[in-house]
Amino acid sequence: MKLSKETIVRKLPTPAVRKQIVITILVTVFILIAFYSFSSVSYYYSSTNHFCSTKCHEMVQPYQEYLLSSHYDSRKGVVADCADCHLPPGLVDKWYVKTKQGVHDSLVHIFGDPENLDHVALKISARKNIHSGSCMKCHKNLFPSDLPRGGFKAHKAFENQEANSCVDCHVNLVHVTPS
Repeated sequence: MKLSKETIVRKLPTPAVRKQIVITILVTVFILIAFYSFSSVSYYYSSTNHFCSTKCHEMVQPYQEYLLSSHYDSRKGVVADCADCHLPPGLVDKWYVKTKQGVHDSLVHIFGDPENLDHVALKISARKNIHSGSCMKCHKNLFPSDLPRGGFKAHKAFENQEANSCVDCHVNLVHVTPS
């Protein structure tokens, strides 16, 4: 079947339709850029220690515990921010967990009773969300020269995948759970 020039011209969109297509594309691009920018800025800002310690009064006690821990005040001057431990490594996993926890925390903040939270239960729950990969970002050397024998054995078991997670042994490093 041979197409004539008239047939092709008739099938092209009219100038008004072309204008609508261009406007639709530009509005869509603008909305996507605005959404991405808002998401990126809010993701970054809500991942800071400043945000958690000043905007969420539920986090005052955990933040005070963090300030007394070796993850904030270390001999080597290395500081791990809250998000370094509480968000997993990897872009997709990090966004997923941040969104899931953010929605949950926002609902508790708005509809719950933030003044009467069971911090002990929350610490136990939060520990489940700390991935060993987050620990390994900073603690690359599992066998420093001053590691005690018990630590050596435990880290060897972890290295051989005989132990589940760093926080199975390192329970009270940052947020101390009363006995």
